[in-house]
Amino acid sequence: MNDTALTALWSTLEPNGYERARIEDRVFEWVEASETSLLAEWLSLIRMNPLAGLGLTAASALSLLMLSPLGWVAVSLLR
Repeated sequence: MNDTALTALWSTLEPNGYERARIEDRVFEWVEASETSLLAEWLSLIRMNPLAGLGLTAASALSLLMLSPLGWVAVSLLR
């Protein structure tokens, strides 16, 4: 292995500014293309398995209520 081969291999690991921007753009496009909204994910869950979806929805609502300051006030008023 000579210096030229080593430099070529190192440049693969360390892309220049243009290559880095191109890689970042491609990754950003891939992430945006694969993103779905939380509402769409919940609706697909309810559509696929309504019973489990409703159970998870109830558990999520309960955890939000219990972990929020409003939930703390409601629990203290019920005691």
